[in-house]
Amino acid sequence: MSYDPNAANIAMLKGYVQSARPMEEMFSVRGKTAIVTGATSGLGFNIALRLLQGGANVVIAGSSQKKGDYTLPILAEAGFGADRVVFCRTDVRQEEDMIHLVETADKTFGSVDIFVNSAAVWSYAHIYDLPEAEFRRVIDTNITGAFLGIKHVSQYMIDHKIHGKITLISSNSAWLPYPVFGGYPHYAASKGGVNSLAIEAAKELKRFGIMVNVVAPGGMVTAGASSNMCAQGLSEEKQDEFYEELMVWQNDGTQAVDTVAIVAYAMSTPMSDGMTGEIVVADAGMSHNIVKYQAAIEQYPETLEEEA
Repeated sequence: MSYDPNAANIAMLKGYVQSARPMEEMFSVRGKTAIVTGATSGLGFNIALRLLQGGANVVIAGSSQKKGDYTLPILAEAGFGADRVVFCRTDVRQEEDMIHLVETADKTFGSVDIFVNSAAVWSYAHIYDLPEAEFRRVIDTNITGAFLGIKHVSQYMIDHKIHGKITLISSNSAWLPYPVFGGYPHYAASKGGVNSLAIEAAKELKRFGIMVNVVAPGGMVTAGASSNMCAQGLSEEKQDEFYEELMVWQNDGTQAVDTVAIVAYAMSTPMSDGMTGEIVVADAGMSHNIVKYQAAIEQYPETLEEEA
């Protein structure tokens, strides 16, 4: 009996067809329960909104009860009421708060399938005049908060045999110097720590079917970013410097927050089942200097015909 290599390939191709899950299922979070920290502003809010649109129930966490009180009505106006989304006041630095957050999700919606850590703080200060207390505040919020979230969410997922998705929001600042405005060594260090934490957690949790990944955006204009600059007493000139820097490094100006939220959403779906321990860079080409090359590229003709 002769061997037919095509027969083996045909059988394999048919197997691919039979095992392929429908595309709508691959990009859906319908029926899942998600926790999103830092969800009353900026990127965290956008991620929570996208998860709601995708069919998930969502617990939005934030440190300010006032922000929670006005965030829920905004989501209600968008069609997402108390049967789909609740607010839980949470200081991510406090272990008892993170335990309560997970309990709230379980009591309200009966599960925790997705965790997105978007809570973060930063401020403007050079390393030679950065107060120790401010360094500790940023590190504690950005790293300790992420650690406590992973710890208690993964405990819940393991106990309930949930193959869950954990996504930490980092930043390209962990490896990319912003030459103009600088002045945030504490924030850059914290995001480097978040990246390492995620990789280590991914190694430990893979055997439980829990995937841990990072989404690293570039600079975005959010209410939090603007208020942080103003709170530190930056002059208008310095604020202009900051935004000009983003304009140079970014694609079409500052990065749209929702472009990052969509990536974080995708990491919460079955689409990312084959990914863990990954740092997904979503910074509109900033890390590769793509935008900085555009001025030089534009001097060349778009087609060979134009050159002739």
